[in-house]
Amino acid sequence: MTCATAAEFRSGKPKFDGLTTIVTTILLTVVLAGSCAALTAKFDTVFGPVLATRHFSEVAISPDGQRVVWIESRVKNDSEYEHTVYVADVKPGTPPSKVGPGDPRAQNGMSTVTWSPDSQKFVYVVQVGSSERSELRIASADGMQSRSLATFKAMVTAPRWSADGRTIALLSLETDETVSESTRVASIGKNYRRQRLALVDAKSGSVRVLTAPDLFVYEYDWSSDSRQMAITAASCCSDVRGDGDDNWWTAELYRLDVDSGRAVSIFKPRLQIASPRWSPDDSHIAFIGGLMSDFIAPGGDVFVIAAGGGEPRNVTPTLKASVTWLAWTGRDEILTTEIVDGQGAVAVIHAADATQDTLWQGAEGPYSGGLMFALSIARDGRTSAAVRESFDRAPEVWAGTTGQWRQISTVNQDAKPAIGKAESVHWTSDGLQIQGWLLYPQHFSPDHKYPLVVSVHGGPAAAALLHWPAAFDNAGVLSSLGYFVLYPNPRGSLGQGESFTQGNVKNLGYGDFRDIETGVKYVVNNLPVDPRRVGITGWSYGGYMAMWAITQTDMFRASVAGPGISDWQSYYGQTEVEKWLIPYFGTSAYDDPALYAKSSPVLFVKNARAATLFYVGKEDTICPAPQSFQLWRALKHLGVETELLLYSNEGHGISQPADQYDVTKQTVRWFDEHLK
Repeated sequence: MTCATAAEFRSGKPKFDGLTTIVTTILLTVVLAGSCAALTAKFDTVFGPVLATRHFSEVAISPDGQRVVWIESRVKNDSEYEHTVYVADVKPGTPPSKVGPGDPRAQNGMSTVTWSPDSQKFVYVVQVGSSERSELRIASADGMQSRSLATFKAMVTAPRWSADGRTIALLSLETDETVSESTRVASIGKNYRRQRLALVDAKSGSVRVLTAPDLFVYEYDWSSDSRQMAITAASCCSDVRGDGDDNWWTAELYRLDVDSGRAVSIFKPRLQIASPRWSPDDSHIAFIGGLMSDFIAPGGDVFVIAAGGGEPRNVTPTLKASVTWLAWTGRDEILTTEIVDGQGAVAVIHAADATQDTLWQGAEGPYSGGLMFALSIARDGRTSAAVRESFDRAPEVWAGTTGQWRQISTVNQDAKPAIGKAESVHWTSDGLQIQGWLLYPQHFSPDHKYPLVVSVHGGPAAAALLHWPAAFDNAGVLSSLGYFVLYPNPRGSLGQGESFTQGNVKNLGYGDFRDIETGVKYVVNNLPVDPRRVGITGWSYGGYMAMWAITQTDMFRASVAGPGISDWQSYYGQTEVEKWLIPYFGTSAYDDPALYAKSSPVLFVKNARAATLFYVGKEDTICPAPQSFQLWRALKHLGVETELLLYSNEGHGISQPADQYDVTKQTVRWFDEHLK
């Protein structure tokens, strides 16, 4: 190890005690020996502004379209972010009002804020002490007054007001209490998490749990008469029914009676469903359906089903895009956000004849706090709010007529991009047109040869989109340091229609990897890239690709593999969400082990030559650490240069600022050592 790791970082080089300290410390040169000093000085100069950026984990517009609430996050210290609730007028001229602390769990599109139907107040969720306790607070529309409405011994998300204004529904996630005679021994697979719908009286704050404990509820929507709900849910919480977190991939669509709590399944899908929404007259329910690898990354076609059940109708059967969010705005109109060829779009789908009108298309969002494009829409169906950002524009809240938004927040107005230009590129692979984003080196000269790093997105059903450089999974920082960076959207990604998203089923690591290889060849053949200095990196499914790539080709000289999969067979028994594998492999690893084996990097490891750095969180239950250990040990046995970084307090996503700093710094170090 040639540079300081997270353990040394926490010991005082540097220490985060607040935003001022962070920015000051990061921008100072850390005095280290040899090449580390130069690396750290250069790295801190470009990464300091990344940590100083404020982000928005949620945005919600009032039904009358006059105000916007958002949750803003900033680095608090080396181990956590601070989240704050703000409210502002849509009309310019009035600064936002600070309401109070926000919920740190409001991430990846998990809603914690909702407006009353009359736009006179809103409620928001606050974490109380541990992550297993929550408070629901109610505030005046201007944010000047707030009080506690209800408390919960549970993690609470997704509050949503009924149309009659009398009730607030929410999702309450509780964990079964541990029953053990020994503090040294845990019985695995017995303490289930149960997510149930609960109703809160908007005046008294009294709480009624609505759904049964053996039905895990993922999403829901009120009917306009406030008497029914459409929910996505799955049976759970026993040896036979399985675990609720894992069962999302088999969730069904239910109609729920609010008075009795009786839930009736009206559709059992072959694949995954998301975002159920009632039509204005309560006669139909729309939802997104398709192959989805992650709850936090919905995408697919739009389907409409009668409220009483029956066969759903696909109203986007020829769409060469992926719908990521929807809302009814008329009897026959469904407003959507879409990923289209790596960009965002807002469109109106006419359910009756399955036609579409595009209202807006561009690369800068819109987001509403999650990974995928989404909006917060007002009652008129024309006014909306969202977060907009790109590689060269820091995130801010925008609101107004959809597609003609005005900037509302200014918290990142001084942020300046420290990266090169970004352009959308296309190439052909196996007869398919593949899209990706290419970042140029910041000070690009056509007379100079540059290294290239490929950054593969997770999922696989997700997409590389234009984001302001993030504190984690940030290959964009390499652009500031003299690299080309390619973000491919190979088959299996969202953005080119459902058949494209399903293009890697029973073929993981083959067609999708060929798309990446041909993308590298396209860049090398058309730009001043040194083919001997090409690297690859990724996290989650991208981590798998960074592992797979080194066993399939000599194209890559170095790899930085975040948490991923090195052996699909052992992974099936290690991950806590094995059911996501069934739609991709068609069966379990026990029923067709050969199918899983053919995509496993460890079985091809003798082909590996690329220097490989692994990093993984010790508490990762999605891509568990043994997957990284297994390939790391194989490379060591074969004499291939390799290192492994294990972050003791991290799960699947590296979430603590000190560790985010370290992961990115170690990534830069590894590529600098092997590609420069």
